[in-house]
Amino acid sequence: MTRLRAPGPTTALLAFLVPTMTPLILGTAAEAQVPTTPPSQAAPAQPSGGIPRGYALQAVSPHAHGTAVAASLRIHAGSQDDEPGLEGTAWLLGQVLQEQASRALDPALAQVSVEVGRATTTVTLLAVPHGWTDSWAQVERTAFQAPLDPTLLEAHRRTLLEQMAFEAGSPFRDFETEAVGMLAEPGSPFARPLRGTPTSVATIGPAALERFRDQAFRREAAALAVVGPVDATPLLPPAGAPAPEDGDVAWLIGDRVSLVRDVTNTWISVAYPVPTSLPRTHLELLAHLMEEELDPTPPPPDRYGLDVRIEETPRGPVLVVEASVFPEASAAWEARILGVVRRLADETMGEDFFRWRRRRFRASRLLEESAPEAEARRLTGDLLRDGGVRDLGVELWSLDAAALRRAAAALGAPRIFLLGPDLGQDGSRNP
Repeated sequence: MTRLRAPGPTTALLAFLVPTMTPLILGTAAEAQVPTTPPSQAAPAQPSGGIPRGYALQAVSPHAHGTAVAASLRIHAGSQDDEPGLEGTAWLLGQVLQEQASRALDPALAQVSVEVGRATTTVTLLAVPHGWTDSWAQVERTAFQAPLDPTLLEAHRRTLLEQMAFEAGSPFRDFETEAVGMLAEPGSPFARPLRGTPTSVATIGPAALERFRDQAFRREAAALAVVGPVDATPLLPPAGAPAPEDGDVAWLIGDRVSLVRDVTNTWISVAYPVPTSLPRTHLELLAHLMEEELDPTPPPPDRYGLDVRIEETPRGPVLVVEASVFPEASAAWEARILGVVRRLADETMGEDFFRWRRRRFRASRLLEESAPEAEARRLTGDLLRDGGVRDLGVELWSLDAAALRRAAAALGAPRIFLLGPDLGQDGSRNP
């Protein structure tokens, strides 16, 4: 998922977490006066501990010895919800909200980031413990109520159009567009350009941003998670188990498409549909092990980059492997990706070896979620997807080698897309 973030939020917060360091100074400005708003958008009441109320789904994970509080808001709206002809609205709104909220905060006390995806938008605050409720109240006012600054829209529109002009004709953008299109049905809004097109971006006005915000930013349909040293009772509602018969996948028939471009490398996308009944932690472990096997240390010399991720599509989750490789190695890399999945599905890993791999995965997750903003974002993802949050400790230790094999075997037929130069039978470039 493409992300919009303020530059280095964690780095900036070292200014107040480590007093001897100089704070990161950002521009500040007084927020515009908040107009009268409908009751549904009014700021929610603050219960004990300062945890905001009024959200459809909430989670609180107190950490008594934490040094910062993270609050993350996730809504079920993204670029797929842009109006036809106004593609890029969600992206520009995210940029404007991020900068407008950042200007309203004291940069020595708090940082805010906005991530815009195809199906969701996430607003995350990282703040010092003693003033986090005031900072979050300011973020809420900006996200739900404050008039959007039209000068920020114009500034970010200009920057985006300049980026698009620079990227015009980029083979990677062609690859990205075609690869995303294979994850959804033809004509699906999910495959719309995440940032829009030069034509659509040029026509987006303040009214379009306000309409999108009014329709998408609703507390009664959003998820909120708070993580850190907060004086509140833990609130971690368990996720409901998926129905055993709920085994739908995004597609039943695989495909393979190649697009010839005279470029210096080849991009490969291999996408596997995942049954909706497969537990998310099983899928995350599978993705982690695949990435470890495909991208060891030191990395293979014939690859430029590799990414393994989980995409949420309208018809269900998809496990995506993308690689940028030497053109002459593209056939070998395609076979390598398919072979890793086949091997994990056909062979049960030795128990001792599996336990070692599981410990490595657990350690990486603990390290990642030692940052409160990462845990908060994970919790809101769980809430919006499953209606509750996972107990990762319990789920990880319950995994065994047989469960991993079943997870790999449950993947559906892959859709494969390649973009690169035309190669002859011997693997050399055709003239």
